[in-house]
Amino acid sequence: MKPAARGALWAAALLALAGVSLAYFNPHLMVDLATRIWSCW
Repeated sequence: MKPAARGALWAAALLALAGVSLAYFNPHLMVDLATRIWSCW
């Protein structure tokens, strides 16, 4: 695996982990974000 691809995978994993942590600590923010995304359709 190329170093750039490995770095991108690490960044994606850390971003997903940050999103899960944010959802756990502040669920209202995630509901608000989901509502905003859903309103686009």
